[in-house]
Amino acid sequence: MPEFLSPGHTITEAAPQVVTIPGAPTSTAALIGIAEKGPIGKAELVTNWTDFVKKFGSFISNGWLAYAAYGLFLNKRGARVYVVRTAHYTDPSDPATLTAVKATVTLEDRAATPVNTLKVDALTEGTWGNRLKIMISDATKDSTNKFKLEVLETVNGQDVLRETFDELSMDDTSIDYVENRINSKSQYITVTDLDSATAAPDDRPTAGTFTLANGDDGLTGLTDVDYIGSAAGRTGLYALDVVNESLLIAVPGITTSAVQNAALDYAAGRKDCFVVLDPPMGNTPDEVKTYVETTAGLNSNYGAFYYPNVKIMDPVTAKEKVVPPSGFIIGAYARTDGEKGVWKVAAGIEDGRLAGVIGLETELVNDKGIRDILYPARINPIPFLRGYGIRVYGARTLDGSGGFPYINERRTFIFCEKSIDEGTQFAEFENNEPGLWKRLTRSINAFLLGVWKQGGLKGATPQEAFFVKIDEELNTPETIDQGLLRGRIGLATHRPAEFIWFEFERKLQTE
Repeated sequence: MPEFLSPGHTITEAAPQVVTIPGAPTSTAALIGIAEKGPIGKAELVTNWTDFVKKFGSFISNGWLAYAAYGLFLNKRGARVYVVRTAHYTDPSDPATLTAVKATVTLEDRAATPVNTLKVDALTEGTWGNRLKIMISDATKDSTNKFKLEVLETVNGQDVLRETFDELSMDDTSIDYVENRINSKSQYITVTDLDSATAAPDDRPTAGTFTLANGDDGLTGLTDVDYIGSAAGRTGLYALDVVNESLLIAVPGITTSAVQNAALDYAAGRKDCFVVLDPPMGNTPDEVKTYVETTAGLNSNYGAFYYPNVKIMDPVTAKEKVVPPSGFIIGAYARTDGEKGVWKVAAGIEDGRLAGVIGLETELVNDKGIRDILYPARINPIPFLRGYGIRVYGARTLDGSGGFPYINERRTFIFCEKSIDEGTQFAEFENNEPGLWKRLTRSINAFLLGVWKQGGLKGATPQEAFFVKIDEELNTPETIDQGLLRGRIGLATHRPAEFIWFEFERKLQTE
């Protein structure tokens, strides 16, 4: 309230009675796995395939991460994807125990008796850095006092120039100081001034070409624990803790019971994530059913399982290759979210299309009798349908309790819960009284009304589609004394038409 000390007009603006609640993003992806290069144990955002290759490299023979990203971007251009590269830790709770190593080389200066002057490291850990070379020569302009550093990469036996840094100085007071010019700007290396005691300009690195060495991918001893990670160390799955967005998570091609159950538990613990799981390679329908129901015992409404693995035309060999489907499926999720909304499952003739997929690991799934075995086990089949091609043909979560059996129902709840949680932050620390309850009710009603109008909730009227209850019945004096404000929100979510039943009968012609 303003102070009124003398006569006159005072103008104020009241807070809006309805606070707009924006819809939270639903199609941000998260992929975890082995990569050629890139930061390890850190969630790094990429938005297209070129961006992924620049940060994490291309396809490698011992990992599925790049193939998953490739399939995701084929199905949804401009998708937002957080990538977590993993490697082995001797103790996942301590990131310092990472066994991956950066390739490096130490350059000597130009003194009569040379000493070390500049250390060059690959930007990130891995054997990829062993392909790098550093070429040192005199600077183009000031050849007496400064030097030029060029970064080369050996590709198919040929040295390719990647970066050039000219007019560099070893003087840390110069605007051309080597650390300031290269570090955080180079996409390939970082440098460390070793403070050579040699007087300038002979403290410059000696001219020549030098190869980085001893880079290691840190894959020796890699186990499920490295993919699962540690909350304390923010490794593995827990590297995603810093991402405050609803996520579609996959650990492409890692099909152990431990990792898949850990991913489901992680999503359920956060309550704003959904996991897409791959089948083990080479499994028959009976084997995959046993895996889901018995071996792994997968049971969660925060994830879905798909079968079989799919074939693509390998960009590396130009031949057919069997790959895990999760990246392609998450791309279909993201595409359908953008076109129709999170309340429509990415399955069926229209929305179950998987761009880039040309075949299936096994044709058995094309038999409806086989699908009749898989689907009750909560395994979503990917068959070839005559006249339509390969399609995702299932909408089930892994929920064995029946509480949230459908993917679009669970994801609609995730969307509404996340949006309302983020959109009602204004209420924290406000006085817990009827005025605040009404303001929250109006804001949440307005948001859900918008969802209903877009077709996200079922019902002929808003009253049939949802309810919002924040009142004195829920907020008793005892509740208020505990600092707690309670509300109840009900949503009527859509369920997909899984089974279409047309009953035909003979019509007798009558006169």
